[in-house]
Amino acid sequence: MTGLKQILYFGISVVVVKGLGFLLLPVTTRLLDLTEFGELNFLVSVSSVCSLLLCLGLPELLFKQQYNDNRLKLALFRDCLVLSAVVCSLFIVIALIFTHKIIVHLPANVAPLDFQLLCINLSLSALLAIPYTYFRVYNLAKHYCVLAVCHGLLQTVVTISLLLLGKGITGVMFSGMISTLLILLIALFFIIKKLTITYASISWRLNKQHSAFLLAIIVSSLCVYAGNGAENWFIVAHEGEAVLAQYYVAVQFAVMTSFTFEPIRMWWFAKRFDFIKEDKVNYSFSAVRSLNIGLALCAIMLILAPILFNLVLPSAYQTNTWWLPALIIIVAIRHHSDILNIGCFMHKNGLYVTLINACAAVIAMIGLWLLVANEGVNGAILALLIMQLFKAASFFVISQRLEKIQINVKDLIVSWISLACLFCSVVFYPQWFVLHIGILTAFLVFLSLLYKTDIQRVIKAFPTRHVDASIL
Repeated sequence: MTGLKQILYFGISVVVVKGLGFLLLPVTTRLLDLTEFGELNFLVSVSSVCSLLLCLGLPELLFKQQYNDNRLKLALFRDCLVLSAVVCSLFIVIALIFTHKIIVHLPANVAPLDFQLLCINLSLSALLAIPYTYFRVYNLAKHYCVLAVCHGLLQTVVTISLLLLGKGITGVMFSGMISTLLILLIALFFIIKKLTITYASISWRLNKQHSAFLLAIIVSSLCVYAGNGAENWFIVAHEGEAVLAQYYVAVQFAVMTSFTFEPIRMWWFAKRFDFIKEDKVNYSFSAVRSLNIGLALCAIMLILAPILFNLVLPSAYQTNTWWLPALIIIVAIRHHSDILNIGCFMHKNGLYVTLINACAAVIAMIGLWLLVANEGVNGAILALLIMQLFKAASFFVISQRLEKIQINVKDLIVSWISLACLFCSVVFYPQWFVLHIGILTAFLVFLSLLYKTDIQRVIKAFPTRHVDASIL
């Protein structure tokens, strides 16, 4: 299968799964009350942090390891599958035995059965990550796409059905468990015959070096979670499930902004090292252009996201209209740390990336601890804003010291001013829609003139690309 077809299959799976998640929002917000929806989203937060631990970094290890002998690679998959099965089984046993002792320490009111179903689903999902990794490593993108789409569709249908039957949060947890179990069984059926390598022929492949790598992945993932999910724990502890529900839906619409930038991010991450080796001037131009595209998407979403938010969600979720624009600005700041960081990745084996993420995690946790208790969700947003500003500044300054790049700041100033003006107009004058459109139009016209040559080249190349695509 060609690389283009693989990208297409992966793209379809991402779009469908993410799209189904967004489509569920207007359903769940209407079939669950604020408190129930807040409890559900707290369980999602528990799921996020536990999945980082249960996956053990094994998918990243399998991507990293390269063997000339395919049997050694398959043996590593075998060992990762065995290790994952053992750890997940132990997790289920411990969770079922100590359910009541665990939930009393959680900041939200969680039903024992819901917690148990969540733990089973978490373990099955962690185990499913190994077959999914196998499909990606061995270029079986079609298998991955079909299973991922079927998983998303099955879970969506079962979730809506059980919600309509009045099963509430328990129904959502059960749908996640049963759909993951079925997809896992199908995935194991595909790969289990490939992993029948006896330990007599090839011994256990995981070693101490692998353990150090896995530990680093887990710690790094937890640091990222501290600034992207940990605030839910503080909000539910100080404000309750209902307020968490309102915050969570705002976050989901802000995530849509990040999702629109994902194709650019995926392309840039694959090309950036080649660009900087070939020509630093071209690298700088491409980096600023990618960042400007991301900021333009944020500007567009500053207008569109609140409109969609008001259209699809019940009125109970529309009480704090400035949260969503503020979260979109945080996404815009994060784009800077994603793009302007090349030096941190090129030198010291990426040590500075880990250190910056760790420091950012500490800042986020301190900020959440100090601000949420007094300011509620406003304090959480301020803490995340401070953390993202620190990350963006740290990545840029340290990256420039390690690998000096002449960044054309003039091409970014208009983007920053446009975003700031648009944010203020959306928050303070939400009814002045003509003003919003005027600022956005001026910004997009500036970018069109700035990248006029690139736009013309893309337009001229389009017919040729269309013909090539039909041949593929």
